Amino acid sequence: MEIDYDLYAQAMKEALKVDFISNSQELKLYANALYSAMMWGRGIDEKNRAIRERDQSVK
Repeated sequence: MEIDYDLYAQAMKEALKVDFISNSQELKLYANALYSAMMWGRGIDEKNRAIRERDQSVK
């Protein structure tokens, strides 16, 4: 799986905004967690979109 560097940069920017991070290792771990959550959310959005397209008769 390829890394989406634009999304990772966005996750890093968001990680830099929090106050509870005390060192660079924590920053990297937090940014990685945010990136993973963003990628997971992207996958959920795609699945929901596909479900909505298939269920046009319900609307």
